[in-house]
Amino acid sequence: MKSYTFIAICLGLACVLPAGAQQGKPKGGGGDTRTFVVRTAKPERRTIAQNIRKTGDLTSPAVVDVSAKIVARLATLELEDGTRVEEGTRVKKGQRLATLESADYAAQEKAAQAALRAAEVTLADRGRELERAETLFREGSATAQERDFAQADHERAAASVEQAKAQVELAGINLAETVLFAPMDGIVSARHVEPGTLLAAGSKVVTITEIDRLRFQLNVPTTLFAQLDLGQTALDIEVDAYPGEIVEGRVTRIYPEADSATRTVRIETTVDNTAGRYMPGMYAVATLALNRRDNVLVVPFQSVVRNVDHHLIYRVVDGIARAVEVEVGIRSDEVLEIAAGIDDDDDIVVIGQHRLTDGARVVPEVVE
Repeated sequence: MKSYTFIAICLGLACVLPAGAQQGKPKGGGGDTRTFVVRTAKPERRTIAQNIRKTGDLTSPAVVDVSAKIVARLATLELEDGTRVEEGTRVKKGQRLATLESADYAAQEKAAQAALRAAEVTLADRGRELERAETLFREGSATAQERDFAQADHERAAASVEQAKAQVELAGINLAETVLFAPMDGIVSARHVEPGTLLAAGSKVVTITEIDRLRFQLNVPTTLFAQLDLGQTALDIEVDAYPGEIVEGRVTRIYPEADSATRTVRIETTVDNTAGRYMPGMYAVATLALNRRDNVLVVPFQSVVRNVDHHLIYRVVDGIARAVEVEVGIRSDEVLEIAAGIDDDDDIVVIGQHRLTDGARVVPEVVE
């Protein structure tokens, strides 16, 4: 009596056995008798979104250079309490930062005030002369020309008073500019000069950077513009300094013009930094969630067999794989939305489906 040895050849998860060695072989010997080992699972219900990942930097919404407006020597660079102003110093809006030598400008203000008083005296004198000229003209003792001369002198004296007042105001402004104040809340990010430096008009003294609120900007394709909703579209940030830590945010600004070269539109979100954990210039990755879907049926992305004009999923019924054409929705990470074609309770093939044909015999993989 002859004996035979059958060898099973396993490729991946699909085990192919020779004809005649299969359990459940159809009687009469006809048909494909191969049995494939596959992994199955049931579809899930999830809330998903179409995620777009973009990289970029955290930036400050405001960086201001505090500069000298006048020519003067820098006297001090410290706060009212004597704290030295340097990189890292936190300042509040309206807080004193520095003082310039003011003796010259104080003297100019006094000179301007003296000139104003002299102009006011001259104006009063020209006023009295004008009154006398008008009286004499009415009495017939002065000519119209003499009256006009007095009127002109009075007007010139009045103009001189206005000019002197402007000089006093200008001198006061210059004197006030000998004290520099913080224009906003922030942190000193750069100190450009030291006390004793003779500053020209426009010389930078310090740079202040707003850090309590940082912003993250990114460009998204204009094809997605209709899906952007100001204040509603979710945008999560992961800063490289804190891997795995997600900062949840919303789109706070959509710029009004698209880039015609890249066909993108810039959007922005604000990152709260009152704790001072982040710095402008830090690298970050943003995940933009669009097309949010609530309670939808999803399957693993790789479980769907994609053909040119349709998508298939293999559903297992009584050990037989049935090819089902499905309607797909959006992809979110590793899952794909199934809009129609299968139900929640269906057993579908998630691994091994690419070796199957409709009607193939399958046995689920035993996972220990």
